[in-house]
Amino acid sequence: MQIGEVISLVVLGAYAVLGAMTVLSPAWMARIVRLVEDPDPEKPGGFSEFRATFGGLFMFSHMMTAALLLTVSQSEVNLLSVLVVLPLAAGWIGAAFGRTLSLLLDKQKNRGSGMIPVWIPMEFLSGLAIAAPILHFMG
Repeated sequence: MQIGEVISLVVLGAYAVLGAMTVLSPAWMARIVRLVEDPDPEKPGGFSEFRATFGGLFMFSHMMTAALLLTVSQSEVNLLSVLVVLPLAAGWIGAAFGRTLSLLLDKQKNRGSGMIPVWIPMEFLSGLAIAAPILHFMG
């Protein structure tokens, strides 16, 4: 296993654990991302979104990518490792792009920049770390 694959697996595992924690405690994730469920008593809900999107989607997409990476890293064809991680890596880089646009364009709609300047590099670096198997393929 190459170092790029190890880096990718560590980050994938961390996000899978983050997803699992959110499935178990959506209120915990709500505090982290500073979102609240609908305060209107006529429209209760919102926790299913945390469990589904920040929980199940994170957990299963990152676990599956890690499982596929572990499977293909056993072969000599390193291109497969790159192909396995690129969609999820691109998603994280896309999240950083979208958050950057929000920082620049949504000043009146955001409560302030808050954690946005922290999340942007974290998401971008997460995407690069997940894509780390490309380093060996290109080198």
